[in-house]
Amino acid sequence: MALVAQASTIAQFAGVDAYGLIKMIAEAAQTVRRNRATCLQLARRLKMIGDLLKQLHGAQLMQQPETRNPVEQLEETLRRAYLLVRSCQGRSYVYRCFMGGRHADELREVQSEIAFYLQLFPLVSYVDATLNWVRHLNKADPSCKEVQQVQN
Repeated sequence: MALVAQASTIAQFAGVDAYGLIKMIAEAAQTVRRNRATCLQLARRLKMIGDLLKQLHGAQLMQQPETRNPVEQLEETLRRAYLLVRSCQGRSYVYRCFMGGRHADELREVQSEIAFYLQLFPLVSYVDATLNWVRHLNKADPSCKEVQQVQN
């Protein structure tokens, strides 16, 4: 039964972008009972990240697979974070006592994964800027050999 509920929850946000997931996590964190401080801290940090990610979705950065992939992987981690925060809501006292420590460990792991993807963003930004520069030069002079070398 729990798997059916989890599958329907996943289906609800399958098409939700990172910014939408962050909003959902922040809302869910307000009603958690177990690991409340950790969930609220995660929500605060994600709100800051979300404001920045919101700007990326309309950018050229999301058009290239090389630069889009880290954002998609971050979104997958955010889906896991949402499920974890939801699992800290409600539930019986006994369940919270037995699972609270495990959830805390999983929340720390998700925070670590989010930090990893954020560390990639300077490199992603550099790759995006370089690709844009090459495209711009190629439009200006398609016969330029240096541009052709960078593209290969």
